[in-house]
Amino acid sequence: MSNFRYREIFIGVLIVSASAAAHAQSSVTLYGSIDEAAAYYNNTGGHSLVAMQNADNGSSYWGLKGKEDLGGGLNAVFTLESSFDITHGTLSNNRIFAHQATVGLSGEAYGTLTMGRQFDPTVDLIQPITGDSFAGPAFTTPGDVDNNDNSAWINSSIKYASPTYAGFQYELMYGVGGIAGNTTGGHSYGAAASYNNGGLTIATGYLFTKNDVNGTGAADLNQDNSVVPLFGATPMFGSRQIVQAAAQYVIGSLTANIRYSNAQYKPYTNYGAFNRTETYNVGGAALQYQFTPALSGALNYVYTHSSGASSANYNNFGVNATYSVSKRTSFYADVAYSHASGTTFSEDGSAIVAAGGTVGDLAASSSTRSQVVAIIGITHKF
Repeated sequence: MSNFRYREIFIGVLIVSASAAAHAQSSVTLYGSIDEAAAYYNNTGGHSLVAMQNADNGSSYWGLKGKEDLGGGLNAVFTLESSFDITHGTLSNNRIFAHQATVGLSGEAYGTLTMGRQFDPTVDLIQPITGDSFAGPAFTTPGDVDNNDNSAWINSSIKYASPTYAGFQYELMYGVGGIAGNTTGGHSYGAAASYNNGGLTIATGYLFTKNDVNGTGAADLNQDNSVVPLFGATPMFGSRQIVQAAAQYVIGSLTANIRYSNAQYKPYTNYGAFNRTETYNVGGAALQYQFTPALSGALNYVYTHSSGASSANYNNFGVNATYSVSKRTSFYADVAYSHASGTTFSEDGSAIVAAGGTVGDLAASSSTRSQVVAIIGITHKF
């Protein structure tokens, strides 16, 4: 029997089990999102490109979320989310539940404790108040070097999310490396806190991971451009440290936010050119205006400076328009531009090369200093 057939049976069992649980005083919800777009790149690896692509303004995934009342204000909770590429009909990262897979306990007075594969605290509390929430990958950092577009997941992790106290909330996370004889090898840890008062929200957070680019470790990350020292196909034996802060203010139909991050990639082995810590300082600002209940527009700017074995500057600009035809379905259009100067790394980190324009973490870097991307897509939520 094929692996695909096993997956069909497994998912079918899950859905049947969820239905049975719903009749046993449990709350189980099936939900998800589908996002597909047509995109034009003036330069991707030396060539222009027109292609269909998945998950530009939102994720493509389906999920099951449920809870069981244990009494005393405590609930058993679970989340299973399977992400996929609608363009090709394939699973993401060849995993059934690549998006999230957690189980734990939750209560209004206690907070939520979950275990499994999940997002880190900075993704939960900081990313929603940055430009990435307006237009996803087109509005994020080149190469997503600071995980603003949540391109890293933390496996084998334990996370605690506090209740909200007068607008204040915090999260703590630890990812177990699972390396015999080395309890801190390949581990990850992070924390974040946010405060909301009226239209103002501020948040800050920290993330540290070891061996997270297809090496052994609790976190896994794939990259497809030359901004970061190594491509996803090259295992990174080293660490990554990210500090982030953001603030957002909502007044009427206008939403404005700013953000700053510092990301440091430290190799534990000599890759040639990538032989010492590479540091990325990122600053960004975004505006979104709700013209009508159905139509919104957004502007975004991100500046990225790298220093270390190589040094580069990236100036990224983006424009987005989103039109909702219903509460669940919307059309969107993005136009983004990136200009780079200075140098970066070759795919395997062995050589220094000219930095190419890179719009967010959408695709491979340009072979020239600039890159232009135009996208038209649709998102449907269920």
